[in-house]
Amino acid sequence: MKKYIAKFFRYNPQIRGGGYETEREIEAKTIASARKRAREIENNCLYGSMTLIDIKLADEQEVAE
Repeated sequence: MKKYIAKFFRYNPQIRGGGYETEREIEAKTIASARKRAREIENNCLYGSMTLIDIKLADEQEVAE
């Protein structure tokens, strides 16, 4: 299993900018299955709504920082 980092925008009208960015770590075999899991997280958001911005391997993000 590979680790992926999914970046979401979480909408909240009570916040001045309309929301904030948040990240979730997802374990999956392929990028396609990681995207599918990210969409499940997005659709099952309990409060407000979330939109997937980006998804990448966790190792790639560490190198970029």
